[in-house]
Amino acid sequence: QKKYLKPKWLNSEGHWMVGTVWPVKGSTGKDYEVELHDKGFECNCMGFGYHGYCKHSKGVVKKLEIAWS
Repeated sequence: QKKYLKPKWLNSEGHWMVGTVWPVKGSTGKDYEVELHDKGFECNCMGFGYHGYCKHSKGVVKKLEIAWS
């Protein structure tokens, strides 16, 4: 079952930014993608698949929270 990062401050279902993909460069130089879905954020790194969150997805969420507050 897919996992999603669901910030409490954002109702992503039907949100106008669903489908938006943020490119993120990892600490080792690899490129990752964080995408907003109806169920929350998802990253294509291995860690996200295990935990349902990662530093890449949390970084995007933090930047959006600051921008929208």
